[in-house]
Amino acid sequence: MLYVVTAIVVLGLVSWVIAVLLQPVRAPKPLIAPASTPEAKREPAPLPKLHQDDASGSQSSLGVHISVDDEDDAPTGPFPLILVTAVARTDPGLKRAHNEDAYAILEDHHLFVIADGMGRHAAGEVASQLCVDAIAESFRTSNFGPARSPAVPRRASRLRGAISMANERIYREAQANGAYTGMGTTVVCAYFSPNNQFVCIAHVGDSRCYRLRAGKLTQLTRDHTLGNAGIQGKTSALLSRAVGIDKTVEVDINVESPLPGDTYLLCSDGLSRMVEAPEIQSTLESVPDLNDATRLLVERANERGGRDNITTILVRVDALKKPGAVAADQAAPS
Repeated sequence: MLYVVTAIVVLGLVSWVIAVLLQPVRAPKPLIAPASTPEAKREPAPLPKLHQDDASGSQSSLGVHISVDDEDDAPTGPFPLILVTAVARTDPGLKRAHNEDAYAILEDHHLFVIADGMGRHAAGEVASQLCVDAIAESFRTSNFGPARSPAVPRRASRLRGAISMANERIYREAQANGAYTGMGTTVVCAYFSPNNQFVCIAHVGDSRCYRLRAGKLTQLTRDHTLGNAGIQGKTSALLSRAVGIDKTVEVDINVESPLPGDTYLLCSDGLSRMVEAPEIQSTLESVPDLNDATRLLVERANERGGRDNITTILVRVDALKKPGAVAADQAAPS
């Protein structure tokens, strides 16, 4: 009897296997429809959820790899949507023998840069100027270092690449010259895209970028200090990150949507440490002329003690009055 039962079980298994093998093979369902299929529709990759910092709809993200379209990755409008006007001013302050700040306005690229150097003797002055020159050279020659990651938009990649190349140049110079050992610099950049109406802001260190919009002054950068890294005490104000100190540097990128009427302020800590944010806001609101506003901000920093070099760049955003028109004040005086 046992042999009969075993034979029946084996026969049943063999029959089931034969039935399975004879079924038609079904192709697996594709995850993405092939482009050659007429009815296939490619959906764009979803944009990352950026931090919503106010009710106006402006978006920003601190210290992350942004993945949003910019004017090189998405269709660019035939004419600018906004106009950008900038004015810069630098002052040694009342206590420092050297002005270790440097800045650049690259009108053709809508790029604005401030660097605040540090180091023995005049090494800080050397570091900040090397940083600004290297960034300007990257944009003028379109050389931003290694190819970008597909996950990083082109404008953010350009800023990060230009600052990384500046970091390498400063680090090499410090290694080659004993007088420059340990030199470094902060940096803050604003890179506007008038045709797509957005701006990338990059920074390392404690140089800042503010935005004045509809009666509200917002700090768009977060200082890279030991205090913000969780270390309290006498050393809390020391930098936790700077350009040129190590072989590589981490760069934080913000993405903003500028609106007509906005004013962006880039500054070294010689201003932000001396003049509180409410006074900065009241100055910008009460003095519409950019030249007068930069002069008054520097004067107020010196009135408060002028303990450091003071550099400011004010950038005003205006609506384009007529498609294709070029305003007479579009140039950026310095």
